[in-house]
Order: sequence, then C-alpha cells, then structure tokens
Amino acid sequence: MIRVAVVLTFSVLMCACGNSPEPAAQKKSVQHAKITQFYAADKMIPRGLQGKLCYGVENAAKLELNPPSQDVWPSMARCFEISPTQKTTFTLTAYGDDGSKDVKSVDVKVAGEPPRLYDLQVNSLEVHPGDLVRVCFKTENVITVKASPGKLAKGLNCLNDNPRKTTTYRIVAYGSDRQEDTGSVTVMVR
Repeated sequence: MIRVAVVLTFSVLMCACGNSPEPAAQKKSVQHAKITQFYAADKMIPRGLQGKLCYGVENAAKLELNPPSQDVWPSMARCFEISPTQKTTFTLTAYGDDGSKDVKSVDVKVAGEPPRLYDLQVNSLEVHPGDLVRVCFKTENVITVKASPGKLAKGLNCLNDNPRKTTTYRIVAYGSDRQEDTGSVTVMVR
C-alpha cells in the first residue's frame, strides 16, 4: 500500500509539471520589420540621367518611400531607376505585422550636365618612327582636358606627338562634380 502511494504521488507531480510554460527554445520569437539595405548605386547622378536606388527588407508587411518615385513592396533585394532633378533625401520605411517599423534614408545629389568627349579623329593610324601624329576631338560641358602622351594644343583640342613606337593616346575630359568622359586611339609605328 505504501508502494502505491509513492507511485501515485510521483504521477501527480508529473502531471503538474505538464502545465509549466513552454521551454525557451519552443517559444515563437517576435519578427520585427528590418531594412537590411538601402542605398543609391551612385550618390551623384548627372542631370538628365537616371540612377538606381536599391533596398532589401526582412519581416516587412508594407513599405513606404518618400518622396514617392516608384511603387515599393517587401523584397530581400530590389533596385529601381530614379531621376531626381535636384539633391534629394529618399526615406524608406518598413512596417511589420507586429506594429514594428524601421526607417533608413539616403541622399542623392544631382550633378551638372555630364562632360562629353566625341568626334575623336587621328591623322593616321599607321606612321613611320618620328612622323607627326595629330589626335583631335570635340567636347561639351567640360571644365578641363588632359591628354597623353604628347603635347595638347588646348585652343585646337588637338594632341600632337612624334612617336618612335606604337603608342596609345588617351584623352580625359573632366566636367563638374568630378565627372569624366574618356577616349583613346592607338597608332601603329612601322
């Protein structure tokens, strides 16, 4: 009889333990909305051209972009084109089903018109050692031009040289806000 009482007491204690709270490993964790990435592919976009804005979120039910330029929706990784006309601060807000929200911002600057180097011409693609090579070009929206090797005649937008071996001439046109456009031509020396 004593043996039955001990077994019965042990059984009652085991049943009482069954009503204890769930172990920590089995509890559901709260999943807050989180912006994992939000950036501009180019922090400075030349006026009149497009840039890219990219984002990624976790546990978001809804997104909001301010100023609105595209529809946005929850995605782990997404980029879209933007065309700001002036310096703009874009703000992305992610909302979670649990009432959480995460906010991130990125600045995008708009630069002046991009520099343009075009109509690159050379007097000959093949010369004898020491012959004159003249590489001429046209530019737009340019602050300064660098060219090498040889001597740049700035007023004429021509580069003059007398190469002794095959040479590649490189021209870089710089615009405002550190923008650049480049061109090159190789002249064979026979």
